[in-house]
Amino acid sequence: MKLSIGKTATGDNFFLRDDIVDEIYEALEEGQNLLLSAPRRVGKTSIIHYIKDNPADEYYCVYVDTEDVSDSQTFFKVLLKAIFDIENKNRFLKTIEKAGKKIKGFLSSIDNVEVGGVKIDFNEKADEKLDYYEKFKDFLEKADLDNRKILLMIDEFPVTIEHIRDEQGEQAARNFLKQNRAIRQNDKYNQKIKFIYTGSIGLLSVVKKLNATADVNDIQTYKLRPLSLKDALELAKTLLENYQIEASNEVLTYLLKEKIEWLIPFHIQLAIKEIRDLHRIDAREVNRAFIDQAFNELVLNGSIYLEHYRGRLSQVFNRNELALVHELLKKLAEYQSVAELELYDLAVKHRLEESFKNILLTLEYDGYIAETNEKQWRFYSPILKKWWSKNV
Repeated sequence: MKLSIGKTATGDNFFLRDDIVDEIYEALEEGQNLLLSAPRRVGKTSIIHYIKDNPADEYYCVYVDTEDVSDSQTFFKVLLKAIFDIENKNRFLKTIEKAGKKIKGFLSSIDNVEVGGVKIDFNEKADEKLDYYEKFKDFLEKADLDNRKILLMIDEFPVTIEHIRDEQGEQAARNFLKQNRAIRQNDKYNQKIKFIYTGSIGLLSVVKKLNATADVNDIQTYKLRPLSLKDALELAKTLLENYQIEASNEVLTYLLKEKIEWLIPFHIQLAIKEIRDLHRIDAREVNRAFIDQAFNELVLNGSIYLEHYRGRLSQVFNRNELALVHELLKKLAEYQSVAELELYDLAVKHRLEESFKNILLTLEYDGYIAETNEKQWRFYSPILKKWWSKNV
């Protein structure tokens, strides 16, 4: 296993967590559609890519990124094309051994697809617009999947909702949510398809702005956990072994518990990279002093990997909210934790009391801050906290 920082970990570079994958399939077998929820960089996209590349026998797994979609019809067209992407045809036919004439007809042409009387031309003329929402439902109603299910994993679904809202208005976004819910709730369809949604922003915060939480309350949230200490140790040792670097469990436990704390693969890989780079310069024993030096180097040199945390804020928040967010994070960088009431006073100062909770929720989902049991808030990661204090 090699370092894979800032990109989706796949293949041999993906650290498999069997319990996570098993729990996801267990929830699907219980009839649930899932929202895979976790702050950024925890590994949501890597998980769903692993499921796509290693599908269970009873599923035809499809991954689609809808970040660039800004209307409902394009969304359902993109879903259909993803399901029957020409690259997937052979694998789909092998998965569905008894597909029958309906599916074979559907797969006969990527440009002109027919299934049981349902004909879809993905290259239709501008004056022959098709209703892809209806075509998507027609396919689900008439397709014979031989008792298997399509597992459709939709990345950046919350961003799609925001794009529809921005381009077509709030009512169009609410209608889009209702269309998706109608498909999930239909007894005929949900025997043939299950959904996993994920994205780089929180679905709940997006639908709250639309007063449309009722349209997603049928989706079960699966919270992707950080690594256990045991798994984090295994990941750290595996990465170091690739570079022929030895470190005791005691020293690595010090790194993980005292320096990193929030045990996500991204931060562990950042730390291992600094250990590797420092060891190449000075190949001495990796002890606590070595770890301290490597951690300091990470804070100094981490901008190339951590700068996105700063830049992202201006994409998520408007000008007034951004001023409050910077003040919130500045205060949190100064203390171990800060009471929610004290942070609320800052919102009052900026006249953003009504937006306060949603701002906290967004920062939490995006991996900046976490709430403790005592209504206190703190940075998720000492790495990000120290970097923020120094650079922002």
